Amino acid sequence: MLKSLYVKSFVIIDEMSVDFEDGMSVLTGETGAGKSIIIDAIMQLCGARASNSFVRKGENKAIITGLFEVDPTPELNETMASLGLDEDEEINITKEIYANGKSSIKINYRPMTNSALKALAPYLIHVHSQFATQSLFSVKNHLSILDEYIGDELNAVKEAYLDLYKQYVETSKKIRQIEEEDFSDEQIEYYQSQYQELEGLSYSDEDVEAMENELEVMKNFESLSGHIQAFDQALDSSQGALEAIHSALSSLEAIKDMEEFSQPYDDLYNLYYNLSDLHDNVMNTYQGFDFDEYRFNELQEILYNLQRLKRKYGYTMEDLYTARDELADKIEAATHREEILEKLKRQQAKLEKEAKQAAEDLQKVRAQYANTFEKQIKEELNDLYLPHAKFKVDFAKTALSPVGAYNVTFMVAMNEGQYFTPLNESASGGEISRLMLAIKTIILAKGDVDTVIFDEVDTGVSGKVASSIGEKMAALGKSKQVICITHLPQVAVNAAHHYAIIKRSDEEATYSSIKPLTKEERVEEIAKMLSGEAITPEAMDNARRLLKHS
Repeated sequence: MLKSLYVKSFVIIDEMSVDFEDGMSVLTGETGAGKSIIIDAIMQLCGARASNSFVRKGENKAIITGLFEVDPTPELNETMASLGLDEDEEINITKEIYANGKSSIKINYRPMTNSALKALAPYLIHVHSQFATQSLFSVKNHLSILDEYIGDELNAVKEAYLDLYKQYVETSKKIRQIEEEDFSDEQIEYYQSQYQELEGLSYSDEDVEAMENELEVMKNFESLSGHIQAFDQALDSSQGALEAIHSALSSLEAIKDMEEFSQPYDDLYNLYYNLSDLHDNVMNTYQGFDFDEYRFNELQEILYNLQRLKRKYGYTMEDLYTARDELADKIEAATHREEILEKLKRQQAKLEKEAKQAAEDLQKVRAQYANTFEKQIKEELNDLYLPHAKFKVDFAKTALSPVGAYNVTFMVAMNEGQYFTPLNESASGGEISRLMLAIKTIILAKGDVDTVIFDEVDTGVSGKVASSIGEKMAALGKSKQVICITHLPQVAVNAAHHYAIIKRSDEEATYSSIKPLTKEERVEEIAKMLSGEAITPEAMDNARRLLKHS
Protein backbone atom coordinates (compact mmCIF):
# COMPACT_ATOMS: atom_id res chain seq x y z
CA MET A 1 0.00 0.00 0.00
CA LEU A 2 1.00 3.65 -0.44
CA LYS A 3 1.91 4.77 3.08
CA SER A 4 3.01 8.31 2.36
CA LEU A 5 3.50 10.79 -0.46
CA TYR A 6 5.70 13.89 -0.53
CA VAL A 7 5.47 16.35 -3.43
CA LYS A 8 7.45 19.57 -3.84
CA SER A 9 7.45 22.16 -6.65
CA PHE A 10 5.28 19.98 -8.90
CA VAL A 11 2.96 21.98 -11.24
CA ILE A 12 0.88 24.10 -8.81
CA ILE A 13 1.88 22.13 -5.70
CA ASP A 14 4.39 24.11 -3.67
CA GLU A 15 5.00 21.48 -0.98
CA MET A 16 2.69 18.71 0.15
CA SER A 17 3.04 15.73 2.46
CA VAL A 18 0.30 13.20 3.19
CA ASP A 19 -0.01 9.84 4.94
CA PHE A 20 -2.53 7.37 3.51
CA GLU A 21 -4.42 4.66 5.41
CA ASP A 22 -5.90 1.24 4.67
CA GLY A 23 -9.37 0.99 3.19
CA MET A 24 -11.04 3.56 0.99
CA SER A 25 -9.79 7.15 0.91
CA VAL A 26 -11.42 9.91 -1.09
CA LEU A 27 -9.89 13.12 -2.47
CA THR A 28 -12.28 15.96 -3.19
CA GLY A 29 -11.99 19.62 -4.11
CA GLU A 30 -13.13 22.19 -6.63
CA THR A 31 -12.30 21.79 -10.31
CA GLY A 32 -8.69 22.79 -10.94
CA ALA A 33 -7.67 22.45 -7.30
CA GLY A 34 -5.04 19.86 -8.14
CA LYS A 35 -6.67 16.48 -7.49
CA SER A 36 -5.51 14.95 -10.76
CA ILE A 37 -2.10 16.57 -10.32
CA ILE A 38 -1.60 14.35 -7.28
CA ILE A 39 -2.36 11.34 -9.49
CA ASP A 40 0.12 12.68 -12.05
CA ALA A 41 2.73 12.81 -9.28
CA ILE A 42 2.00 9.21 -8.28
CA MET A 43 2.21 8.16 -11.93
CA GLN A 44 5.73 9.61 -12.05
CA LEU A 45 6.66 7.07 -9.36
CA CYS A 46 5.25 4.37 -11.64
CA GLY A 47 7.49 5.29 -14.57
CA ALA A 48 5.42 7.89 -16.42
CA ARG A 49 7.49 10.10 -18.71
CA ALA A 50 8.92 13.20 -17.03
CA SER A 51 8.64 16.69 -18.51
CA ASN A 52 10.04 20.05 -17.50
CA SER A 53 6.44 21.33 -17.63
CA PHE A 54 5.91 19.50 -14.33
CA VAL A 55 8.43 21.76 -12.56
CA ARG A 56 6.70 24.62 -10.77
CA LYS A 57 7.41 27.98 -12.39
CA GLY A 58 10.50 29.61 -10.93
CA GLU A 59 11.87 26.39 -9.36
CA ASN A 60 14.91 24.34 -10.41
CA LYS A 61 13.37 20.95 -9.86
CA ALA A 62 10.30 19.02 -8.69
CA ILE A 63 10.59 16.26 -6.06
CA ILE A 64 8.20 13.34 -5.57
CA THR A 65 8.74 10.68 -2.91
CA GLY A 66 6.47 7.72 -2.19
CA LEU A 67 6.81 5.11 0.53
CA PHE A 68 5.15 1.78 -0.28
CA GLU A 69 4.53 -1.11 2.08
CA VAL A 70 4.59 -4.39 0.15
CA ASP A 71 4.09 -8.09 0.61
CA PRO A 72 7.34 -9.68 -0.68
CA THR A 73 5.86 -12.21 -3.13
CA PRO A 74 8.23 -14.46 -5.16
CA GLU A 75 7.45 -12.44 -8.29
CA LEU A 76 8.22 -9.11 -6.59
CA ASN A 77 11.39 -10.52 -5.02
CA GLU A 78 12.55 -11.76 -8.43
CA THR A 79 11.95 -8.32 -9.94
CA MET A 80 13.76 -6.62 -7.05
CA ALA A 81 16.72 -8.98 -7.47
CA SER A 82 16.87 -8.31 -11.22
CA LEU A 83 17.21 -4.60 -10.38
CA GLY A 84 19.97 -5.28 -7.86
CA LEU A 85 17.71 -4.49 -4.90
CA ASP A 86 17.38 -6.45 -1.67
CA GLU A 87 14.08 -7.94 -0.54
CA ASP A 88 12.24 -5.51 1.70
CA GLU A 89 8.78 -4.89 3.08
CA GLU A 90 9.10 -1.19 2.28
CA ILE A 91 10.02 0.44 -1.02
CA ASN A 92 11.02 4.10 -1.02
CA ILE A 93 10.92 5.80 -4.41
CA THR A 94 12.15 9.34 -5.11
CA LYS A 95 12.00 11.02 -8.49
CA GLU A 96 13.44 14.45 -9.16
CA ILE A 97 12.48 16.29 -12.34
CA TYR A 98 14.73 19.16 -13.38
CA ALA A 99 13.85 22.34 -15.22
CA ASN A 100 16.02 21.23 -18.16
CA GLY A 101 13.78 18.18 -18.66
CA LYS A 102 16.14 15.59 -17.19
CA SER A 103 15.25 13.47 -14.18
CA SER A 104 16.89 11.28 -11.54
CA ILE A 105 15.40 8.29 -9.74
CA LYS A 106 16.28 6.46 -6.55
CA ILE A 107 14.68 3.24 -5.28
CA ASN A 108 15.54 2.46 -1.68
CA TYR A 109 18.16 5.21 -1.97
CA ARG A 110 19.95 3.59 -4.92
CA PRO A 111 20.11 5.31 -8.34
CA MET A 112 17.80 3.62 -10.84
CA THR A 113 16.30 4.12 -14.30
CA ASN A 114 12.76 4.87 -15.38
CA SER A 115 12.58 1.31 -16.74
CA ALA A 116 13.10 0.08 -13.19
CA LEU A 117 10.06 2.08 -12.05
CA LYS A 118 7.98 0.53 -14.83
CA ALA A 119 9.13 -2.93 -13.79
CA LEU A 120 8.10 -2.36 -10.16
CA ALA A 121 4.88 -0.44 -10.77
CA PRO A 122 2.61 -3.48 -11.43
CA TYR A 123 3.42 -4.77 -7.93
CA LEU A 124 2.77 -1.44 -6.21
CA ILE A 125 -0.24 0.37 -7.61
CA HIS A 126 -3.03 0.25 -10.20
CA VAL A 127 -4.42 3.52 -11.57
CA HIS A 128 -7.80 3.49 -13.27
CA SER A 129 -8.85 6.65 -15.09
CA GLN A 130 -11.61 7.83 -17.40
CA PHE A 131 -9.28 7.05 -20.31
CA ALA A 132 -8.97 3.45 -19.13
CA THR A 133 -12.76 3.21 -19.06
CA GLN A 134 -12.91 4.39 -22.67
CA SER A 135 -10.57 1.53 -23.63
CA LEU A 136 -13.62 -0.75 -23.32
CA PHE A 137 -14.87 0.75 -26.58
CA SER A 138 -11.91 -0.84 -28.39
CA VAL A 139 -12.59 -4.49 -29.20
CA LYS A 140 -8.84 -5.22 -29.37
CA ASN A 141 -8.67 -4.75 -25.57
CA HIS A 142 -11.38 -7.28 -24.74
CA LEU A 143 -9.18 -10.38 -25.04
CA SER A 144 -6.50 -8.91 -22.75
CA ILE A 145 -9.19 -8.05 -20.17
CA LEU A 146 -10.49 -11.64 -20.22
CA ASP A 147 -6.94 -13.01 -19.89
CA GLU A 148 -6.28 -10.65 -16.98
CA TYR A 149 -9.39 -12.04 -15.29
CA ILE A 150 -8.23 -15.63 -15.83
CA GLY A 151 -4.76 -14.84 -14.49
CA ASP A 152 -2.05 -17.42 -13.80
CA GLU A 153 -4.29 -20.37 -14.70
CA LEU A 154 -3.81 -19.42 -18.36
CA ASN A 155 -0.02 -19.00 -18.38
CA ALA A 156 1.14 -22.55 -19.09
CA VAL A 157 -1.29 -23.24 -21.94
CA LYS A 158 -0.66 -19.77 -23.42
CA GLU A 159 3.12 -20.30 -23.38
CA ALA A 160 2.75 -23.75 -24.98
CA TYR A 161 0.67 -22.25 -27.79
CA LEU A 162 2.98 -19.27 -28.31
CA ASP A 163 6.03 -21.51 -28.61
CA LEU A 164 4.39 -23.56 -31.37
CA TYR A 165 3.05 -20.45 -33.09
CA LYS A 166 6.52 -18.85 -33.20
CA GLN A 167 8.01 -22.03 -34.70
CA TYR A 168 5.21 -22.11 -37.29
CA VAL A 169 5.76 -18.45 -38.23
CA GLU A 170 9.53 -18.90 -38.47
CA THR A 171 9.16 -21.97 -40.70
CA SER A 172 6.67 -20.16 -42.93
CA LYS A 173 9.10 -17.24 -43.18
CA LYS A 174 11.92 -19.56 -44.30
CA ILE A 175 9.67 -21.06 -46.98
CA ARG A 176 8.78 -17.60 -48.33
CA GLN A 177 12.42 -16.55 -48.38
CA ILE A 178 13.49 -19.62 -50.35
CA GLU A 179 10.57 -19.30 -52.78
CA GLU A 180 11.24 -15.60 -53.35
CA GLU A 181 15.05 -15.83 -53.44
CA ASP A 182 16.87 -15.27 -56.74
CA PHE A 183 19.02 -18.38 -57.17
CA SER A 184 20.66 -17.55 -60.50
CA ASP A 185 24.18 -18.84 -61.18
CA GLU A 186 25.55 -15.34 -60.60
CA GLN A 187 23.77 -15.02 -57.27
CA ILE A 188 24.97 -18.45 -56.10
CA GLU A 189 28.54 -17.56 -57.09
CA TYR A 190 28.24 -14.30 -55.12
CA TYR A 191 27.01 -16.16 -52.01
CA GLN A 192 29.86 -18.65 -52.31
CA SER A 193 32.46 -15.88 -52.53
CA GLN A 194 31.03 -14.24 -49.42
CA TYR A 195 30.94 -17.54 -47.57
CA GLN A 196 34.57 -18.31 -48.43
CA GLU A 197 35.83 -15.15 -46.75
CA LEU A 198 33.96 -16.09 -43.56
CA GLU A 199 34.48 -19.85 -43.71
CA GLY A 200 37.74 -20.20 -41.79
CA LEU A 201 36.92 -17.85 -38.89
CA SER A 202 37.20 -19.33 -35.40
CA TYR A 203 37.87 -16.34 -33.16
CA SER A 204 35.71 -15.21 -30.26
CA ASP A 205 35.28 -11.56 -29.26
CA GLU A 206 37.60 -12.32 -26.33
CA ASP A 207 40.23 -13.65 -28.75
CA VAL A 208 39.99 -10.47 -30.79
CA GLU A 209 40.35 -8.32 -27.69
CA ALA A 210 43.45 -10.31 -26.62
CA MET A 211 45.04 -9.86 -30.07
CA GLU A 212 44.30 -6.12 -29.98
CA ASN A 213 45.96 -5.87 -26.57
CA GLU A 214 48.96 -7.87 -27.77
CA LEU A 215 49.35 -5.66 -30.82
CA GLU A 216 49.08 -2.53 -28.70
CA VAL A 217 51.91 -3.80 -26.46
CA MET A 218 54.07 -4.55 -29.50
CA LYS A 219 53.38 -1.11 -30.95
CA ASN A 220 54.59 0.42 -27.69
CA PHE A 221 57.50 -2.00 -27.22
CA GLU A 222 60.19 0.64 -27.76
CA SER A 223 58.60 2.97 -25.24
CA LEU A 224 58.09 0.04 -22.83
CA SER A 225 61.76 -0.90 -23.08
CA GLY A 226 62.82 2.63 -22.22
CA HIS A 227 60.63 2.71 -19.10
CA ILE A 228 61.86 -0.70 -17.93
CA GLN A 229 65.51 0.29 -18.40
CA ALA A 230 64.95 3.45 -16.37
CA PHE A 231 63.23 1.36 -13.67
CA ASP A 232 66.14 -1.13 -13.60
CA GLN A 233 68.70 1.68 -13.43
CA ALA A 234 66.87 3.38 -10.54
CA LEU A 235 66.76 0.21 -8.48
CA ASP A 236 69.62 -2.12 -9.44
CA SER A 237 72.54 0.02 -10.62
CA SER A 238 75.58 0.78 -8.48
CA GLN A 239 73.90 4.07 -7.59
CA GLY A 240 70.39 2.54 -7.36
CA ALA A 241 67.96 2.30 -4.48
CA LEU A 242 68.72 -1.35 -3.70
CA GLU A 243 72.43 -0.64 -3.29
CA ALA A 244 71.71 2.37 -1.08
CA ILE A 245 69.29 0.40 1.11
CA HIS A 246 71.76 -2.50 1.32
CA SER A 247 74.44 -0.05 2.53
CA ALA A 248 72.04 1.36 5.11
CA LEU A 249 71.12 -2.16 6.21
CA SER A 250 74.81 -3.01 6.74
CA SER A 251 75.20 0.09 8.89
CA LEU A 252 72.27 -0.91 11.12
CA GLU A 253 73.41 -4.52 11.37
CA ALA A 254 76.20 -3.57 13.78
CA ILE A 255 73.72 -2.19 16.32
CA LYS A 256 70.73 -4.47 15.68
CA ASP A 257 71.20 -6.22 19.04
CA MET A 258 70.26 -3.02 20.84
CA GLU A 259 66.55 -3.15 21.66
CA GLU A 260 65.92 0.35 20.30
CA PHE A 261 67.30 -0.55 16.83
CA SER A 262 66.20 -4.18 16.51
CA GLN A 263 62.78 -3.44 14.99
CA PRO A 264 64.05 -0.75 12.53
CA TYR A 265 66.68 -3.22 11.33
CA ASP A 266 64.03 -5.94 10.77
CA ASP A 267 61.76 -3.49 8.94
CA LEU A 268 64.58 -2.31 6.67
CA TYR A 269 65.66 -5.92 6.08
CA ASN A 270 62.11 -6.85 4.94
CA LEU A 271 61.88 -3.71 2.82
CA TYR A 272 65.13 -4.52 1.05
CA TYR A 273 64.17 -8.07 0.13
CA ASN A 274 60.56 -7.13 -0.79
CA LEU A 275 61.90 -4.43 -3.09
CA SER A 276 64.41 -6.88 -4.54
CA ASP A 277 61.59 -9.38 -5.23
CA LEU A 278 59.50 -6.65 -6.84
CA HIS A 279 62.44 -5.74 -9.11
CA ASP A 280 62.90 -9.35 -10.13
CA ASN A 281 59.19 -9.78 -10.87
CA VAL A 282 59.06 -6.69 -13.07
CA MET A 283 62.19 -7.71 -14.99
CA ASN A 284 60.96 -11.29 -15.44
CA THR A 285 57.65 -9.99 -16.75
CA TYR A 286 59.48 -7.73 -19.16
CA GLN A 287 61.60 -10.63 -20.37
CA GLY A 288 58.36 -12.34 -21.34
CA PHE A 289 57.70 -9.56 -23.86
CA ASP A 290 59.44 -10.01 -27.14
CA PHE A 291 59.07 -8.01 -30.31
CA ASP A 292 58.49 -10.58 -33.05
CA GLU A 293 58.20 -8.82 -36.39
CA TYR A 294 56.50 -11.83 -38.00
CA ARG A 295 53.90 -11.93 -35.19
CA PHE A 296 53.47 -8.16 -35.41
CA ASN A 297 52.65 -8.33 -39.11
CA GLU A 298 50.42 -11.37 -38.58
CA LEU A 299 48.33 -9.58 -35.93
CA GLN A 300 47.96 -6.50 -38.10
CA GLU A 301 46.74 -8.59 -41.02
CA ILE A 302 44.28 -10.65 -38.94
CA LEU A 303 42.77 -7.61 -37.21
CA TYR A 304 42.60 -5.59 -40.44
CA ASN A 305 40.72 -8.42 -42.13
CA LEU A 306 38.34 -8.81 -39.18
CA GLN A 307 37.58 -5.08 -39.18
CA ARG A 308 36.87 -5.24 -42.91
CA LEU A 309 34.46 -8.15 -42.38
CA LYS A 310 32.76 -6.43 -39.46
CA ARG A 311 32.13 -3.33 -41.57
CA LYS A 312 30.51 -5.62 -44.11
CA TYR A 313 28.58 -8.10 -41.93
CA GLY A 314 28.22 -6.77 -38.37
CA TYR A 315 29.93 -5.41 -35.28
CA THR A 316 30.76 -8.58 -33.35
CA MET A 317 32.20 -12.00 -34.10
CA GLU A 318 28.74 -13.41 -33.38
CA ASP A 319 27.39 -11.23 -36.22
CA LEU A 320 30.01 -12.67 -38.56
CA TYR A 321 29.12 -16.23 -37.62
CA THR A 322 25.41 -15.50 -38.03
CA ALA A 323 26.09 -14.09 -41.52
CA ARG A 324 28.21 -17.16 -42.34
CA ASP A 325 25.43 -19.54 -41.25
CA GLU A 326 22.84 -17.60 -43.26
CA LEU A 327 25.04 -17.75 -46.34
CA ALA A 328 25.54 -21.50 -45.81
CA ASP A 329 21.76 -21.91 -45.60
CA LYS A 330 21.28 -19.92 -48.82
CA ILE A 331 23.88 -21.97 -50.67
CA GLU A 332 22.32 -25.16 -49.34
CA ALA A 333 18.87 -23.94 -50.35
CA ALA A 334 20.08 -23.05 -53.84
CA THR A 335 21.79 -26.40 -54.28
CA HIS A 336 18.94 -28.52 -52.88
CA ARG A 337 16.04 -26.12 -53.26
CA GLU A 338 13.22 -28.57 -53.93
CA GLU A 339 14.25 -31.07 -51.25
CA ILE A 340 14.56 -28.32 -48.59
CA LEU A 341 11.23 -26.76 -49.55
CA GLU A 342 9.52 -30.13 -49.32
CA LYS A 343 11.03 -30.76 -45.87
CA LEU A 344 10.10 -27.29 -44.61
CA LYS A 345 6.54 -27.59 -45.89
CA ARG A 346 6.11 -30.91 -44.11
CA GLN A 347 7.43 -29.24 -40.94
CA GLN A 348 5.12 -26.27 -41.53
CA ALA A 349 2.06 -28.50 -41.88
CA LYS A 350 2.98 -30.39 -38.71
CA LEU A 351 3.54 -27.18 -36.72
CA GLU A 352 0.32 -25.66 -38.06
CA LYS A 353 -1.66 -28.69 -36.92
CA GLU A 354 -0.02 -28.65 -33.48
CA ALA A 355 -0.49 -24.88 -33.13
CA LYS A 356 -4.18 -25.14 -34.06
CA GLN A 357 -4.66 -27.85 -31.45
CA ALA A 358 -2.84 -25.72 -28.86
CA ALA A 359 -5.07 -22.78 -29.87
CA GLU A 360 -8.14 -24.94 -29.21
CA ASP A 361 -6.72 -25.91 -25.80
CA LEU A 362 -6.24 -22.21 -25.10
CA GLN A 363 -9.77 -21.49 -26.24
CA LYS A 364 -11.22 -24.16 -23.94
CA VAL A 365 -9.66 -22.46 -20.90
CA ARG A 366 -10.87 -19.03 -22.01
CA ALA A 367 -14.38 -20.30 -22.73
CA GLN A 368 -14.57 -22.02 -19.35
CA TYR A 369 -13.61 -18.87 -17.45
CA ALA A 370 -15.73 -16.68 -19.74
CA ASN A 371 -18.86 -18.34 -18.37
CA THR A 372 -17.87 -17.50 -14.78
CA PHE A 373 -16.84 -13.99 -15.85
CA GLU A 374 -20.25 -13.37 -17.44
CA LYS A 375 -22.08 -14.46 -14.28
CA GLN A 376 -19.95 -12.27 -12.01
CA ILE A 377 -20.36 -9.25 -14.29
CA LYS A 378 -24.13 -9.78 -14.24
CA GLU A 379 -24.14 -9.78 -10.44
CA GLU A 380 -22.03 -6.63 -10.29
CA LEU A 381 -24.21 -4.80 -12.84
CA ASN A 382 -27.29 -5.70 -10.84
CA ASP A 383 -25.73 -4.01 -7.80
CA LEU A 384 -24.94 -0.99 -9.97
CA TYR A 385 -28.60 -0.48 -10.90
CA LEU A 386 -28.48 -2.19 -14.27
CA PRO A 387 -30.78 -5.09 -13.34
CA HIS A 388 -31.77 -5.90 -16.92
CA ALA A 389 -28.30 -5.64 -18.40
CA LYS A 390 -26.80 -8.79 -19.88
CA PHE A 391 -23.15 -9.39 -20.69
CA LYS A 392 -21.64 -12.03 -22.96
CA VAL A 393 -18.14 -12.90 -24.14
CA ASP A 394 -18.36 -13.66 -27.85
CA PHE A 395 -15.66 -15.74 -29.56
CA ALA A 396 -15.06 -15.63 -33.33
CA LYS A 397 -12.67 -18.06 -35.01
CA THR A 398 -9.81 -16.45 -36.94
CA ALA A 399 -6.47 -17.37 -38.43
CA LEU A 400 -3.61 -18.19 -36.07
CA SER A 401 -2.21 -15.12 -34.36
CA PRO A 402 0.09 -14.40 -31.40
CA VAL A 403 -2.92 -14.56 -29.04
CA GLY A 404 -4.60 -17.67 -30.42
CA ALA A 405 -7.17 -18.50 -33.07
CA TYR A 406 -10.20 -16.62 -31.72
CA ASN A 407 -11.12 -12.96 -31.42
CA VAL A 408 -13.04 -11.79 -28.35
CA THR A 409 -15.80 -9.21 -28.34
CA PHE A 410 -17.78 -8.14 -25.29
CA MET A 411 -21.49 -8.15 -26.16
CA VAL A 412 -24.18 -6.40 -24.11
CA ALA A 413 -27.92 -6.04 -23.98
CA MET A 414 -28.38 -3.12 -21.60
CA ASN A 415 -32.18 -3.15 -21.51
CA GLU A 416 -34.82 -5.83 -21.27
CA GLY A 417 -35.88 -7.20 -24.66
CA GLN A 418 -32.79 -6.00 -26.49
CA TYR A 419 -30.61 -8.26 -28.61
CA PHE A 420 -26.93 -8.66 -27.84
CA THR A 421 -24.80 -6.14 -29.73
CA PRO A 422 -21.10 -5.23 -29.47
CA LEU A 423 -20.47 -3.13 -26.40
CA ASN A 424 -18.91 -0.28 -28.39
CA GLU A 425 -22.07 0.05 -30.49
CA SER A 426 -24.74 0.20 -27.81
CA ALA A 427 -23.56 1.22 -24.31
CA SER A 428 -23.75 4.84 -23.13
CA GLY A 429 -21.01 6.66 -21.22
CA GLY A 430 -22.61 6.09 -17.82
CA GLU A 431 -23.23 2.43 -18.61
CA ILE A 432 -19.63 2.00 -19.74
CA SER A 433 -18.40 3.53 -16.47
CA ARG A 434 -20.43 1.04 -14.46
CA LEU A 435 -19.42 -1.88 -16.66
CA MET A 436 -15.73 -1.03 -16.36
CA LEU A 437 -16.06 -0.63 -12.59
CA ALA A 438 -17.69 -4.07 -12.45
CA ILE A 439 -14.82 -5.56 -14.47
CA LYS A 440 -12.16 -3.84 -12.38
CA THR A 441 -13.80 -4.83 -9.11
CA ILE A 442 -13.72 -8.49 -10.13
CA ILE A 443 -10.19 -8.48 -11.57
CA LEU A 444 -8.54 -6.36 -8.88
CA ALA A 445 -10.03 -8.44 -6.08
CA LYS A 446 -8.09 -11.43 -7.48
CA GLY A 447 -4.81 -9.59 -8.07
CA ASP A 448 -1.78 -9.03 -5.82
CA VAL A 449 -1.53 -5.26 -6.18
CA ASP A 450 -2.45 -3.59 -2.87
CA THR A 451 -3.27 -0.02 -3.96
CA VAL A 452 -5.95 0.95 -6.47
CA ILE A 453 -6.58 4.54 -7.58
CA PHE A 454 -9.84 5.55 -9.25
CA ASP A 455 -9.51 8.90 -10.98
CA GLU A 456 -13.01 10.32 -11.60
CA VAL A 457 -14.36 7.07 -13.04
CA ASP A 458 -17.87 8.02 -11.87
CA THR A 459 -18.31 10.59 -14.64
CA GLY A 460 -21.75 10.50 -16.21
CA VAL A 461 -23.65 9.08 -13.23
CA SER A 462 -25.46 10.53 -10.24
CA GLY A 463 -27.95 9.74 -7.47
CA LYS A 464 -28.39 6.12 -6.46
CA VAL A 465 -26.03 4.93 -9.21
CA ALA A 466 -23.28 7.11 -7.76
CA SER A 467 -24.03 5.67 -4.32
CA SER A 468 -23.71 2.14 -5.67
CA ILE A 469 -20.36 3.00 -7.27
CA GLY A 470 -19.14 4.35 -3.94
CA GLU A 471 -20.32 1.19 -2.20
CA LYS A 472 -18.41 -0.95 -4.73
CA MET A 473 -15.22 1.00 -4.06
CA ALA A 474 -15.74 0.71 -0.31
CA ALA A 475 -16.26 -3.05 -0.65
CA LEU A 476 -13.01 -3.32 -2.62
CA GLY A 477 -11.42 -1.23 0.13
CA LYS A 478 -11.95 -4.07 2.60
CA SER A 479 -9.18 -6.05 0.86
CA LYS A 480 -7.27 -3.28 -0.95
CA GLN A 481 -6.17 0.27 -0.35
CA VAL A 482 -8.51 2.35 -2.53
CA ILE A 483 -7.83 6.01 -3.31
CA CYS A 484 -10.65 7.72 -5.17
CA ILE A 485 -10.94 11.15 -6.77
CA THR A 486 -14.52 12.22 -7.18
CA HIS A 487 -16.87 15.21 -7.54
CA LEU A 488 -19.87 13.23 -6.27
CA PRO A 489 -20.90 13.40 -2.60
CA GLN A 490 -22.72 10.06 -2.96
CA VAL A 491 -19.36 8.43 -3.71
CA ALA A 492 -17.35 10.44 -1.17
CA VAL A 493 -19.49 9.48 1.83
CA ASN A 494 -18.54 5.82 1.41
CA ALA A 495 -14.87 6.46 2.17
CA ALA A 496 -13.23 5.66 5.49
CA HIS A 497 -10.83 8.60 5.08
CA HIS A 498 -11.46 11.97 3.45
CA TYR A 499 -8.86 14.44 2.14
CA ALA A 500 -9.66 17.90 0.78
CA ILE A 501 -7.56 19.39 -2.01
CA ILE A 502 -7.40 23.13 -1.41
CA LYS A 503 -6.33 25.75 -3.94
CA ARG A 504 -5.36 29.30 -3.03
CA SER A 505 -3.92 32.13 -5.10
CA ASP A 506 -2.10 35.36 -4.54
CA GLU A 507 -0.88 38.00 -6.94
CA GLU A 508 2.15 35.92 -7.88
CA ALA A 509 1.08 32.27 -8.04
CA THR A 510 -1.47 29.53 -7.37
CA TYR A 511 -0.90 26.94 -4.65
CA SER A 512 -2.47 23.52 -4.06
CA SER A 513 -2.39 21.62 -0.77
CA ILE A 514 -4.01 18.57 0.82
CA LYS A 515 -5.69 18.29 4.19
CA PRO A 516 -7.09 15.24 6.04
CA LEU A 517 -10.55 16.15 7.28
CA THR A 518 -11.98 15.74 10.77
CA LYS A 519 -15.49 14.40 11.18
CA GLU A 520 -17.07 17.87 11.27
CA GLU A 521 -14.86 19.19 8.47
CA ARG A 522 -15.97 16.27 6.40
CA VAL A 523 -19.62 17.18 6.91
CA GLU A 524 -18.84 20.68 5.67
CA GLU A 525 -16.95 19.35 2.63
CA ILE A 526 -19.85 17.04 1.68
CA ALA A 527 -22.29 19.93 2.13
CA LYS A 528 -20.13 22.06 -0.19
CA MET A 529 -20.25 19.28 -2.80
CA LEU A 530 -24.04 19.25 -2.48
CA SER A 531 -24.76 22.98 -2.63
CA GLY A 532 -21.63 24.77 -3.81
CA GLU A 533 -19.64 27.43 -1.94
CA ALA A 534 -22.76 28.85 -0.22
CA ILE A 535 -23.29 26.13 2.36
CA THR A 536 -26.87 26.09 3.66
CA PRO A 537 -28.15 24.50 6.87
CA GLU A 538 -30.16 22.14 4.70
CA ALA A 539 -27.00 21.03 2.90
CA MET A 540 -25.28 20.41 6.24
CA ASP A 541 -28.22 18.29 7.42
CA ASN A 542 -28.26 16.39 4.14
CA ALA A 543 -24.50 15.79 4.39
CA ARG A 544 -24.91 14.34 7.90
CA ARG A 545 -27.67 12.04 6.68
CA LEU A 546 -25.56 10.80 3.78
CA LEU A 547 -22.61 10.12 6.05
CA LYS A 548 -24.80 8.41 8.63
CA HIS A 549 -26.29 6.00 6.10
CA SER A 550 -23.05 5.24 4.25
